[in-house]
Amino acid sequence: MNTTILTTERIWLRVMAPRDNEAVRGYFRRAWTFGEDWLPLPPDDFFTLQGQRRRLAAEEEARHAGYSLRLFLVRRDDPLERICGDIWIDCIERTVRRAAMIECRMEERSIRKGYMREALTAVIEYCNTTLGLRRLEALIAPAHSAACRLAERCGFQPLEGGKCWRRIGLGWVEHQVYAVEW
Repeated sequence: MNTTILTTERIWLRVMAPRDNEAVRGYFRRAWTFGEDWLPLPPDDFFTLQGQRRRLAAEEEARHAGYSLRLFLVRRDDPLERICGDIWIDCIERTVRRAAMIECRMEERSIRKGYMREALTAVIEYCNTTLGLRRLEALIAPAHSAACRLAERCGFQPLEGGKCWRRIGLGWVEHQVYAVEW
């Protein structure tokens, strides 16, 4: 089924296999509804079991190739072990830069309880010690103040002049590039 990669005091961080598509689809339905102001439009098949199975299979291949790693957050006190968030480490580059992009998402029932900060702190350490990375970058819409605060509390700093545009919903939104290096 799923494999726990990291454990914190209150969270399990797990990778999911294609057969976990129903749990992942349920999580994305909850998280996307809550976070739709900050997320791109999903592909047409995103909320289908077949679409999630294909995505999880592609993520599994990318994980084995060392290019990407999505970790799903599960609260240890949840008897149903439902997914409550995810952290995606993508575009892993292990040669000269030893850097990656990172993206976080949380469903509404688990926000403002410190779970994401706890998980992100563990993931940053994992990226440094286990993955051998030296830099993580995140793209955050300045209007998403909670995400900006979380990033800064975890050591990310906005890059001067680091702006880019991302398609969110039906429009384009300017994002600030944040980075943490160690």
